[in-house]
Amino acid sequence: MNLEALRELEYKKCAGLLAELLGLDGDTEERILKCFQRTGIKNFFQHLESADLAPETSGKLQSIQALIEILDDKRGRS
Repeated sequence: MNLEALRELEYKKCAGLLAELLGLDGDTEERILKCFQRTGIKNFFQHLESADLAPETSGKLQSIQALIEILDDKRGRS
């Protein structure tokens, strides 16, 4: 499997996990996947406002982003 196919698989898996975790519909999951494909996962979280998602969904994703940042900071200090 080449790098591009592996990346696409990971994007689909991550979008699916987020949709399941947050109880999102298929349309929102697809929008998230398209954003991952355009910007990558890290940039997606850094530019959530450009993803054109419902405010409630954006708020939930911002909470996930905050958790990721906290875990990254703790990992960096260890």
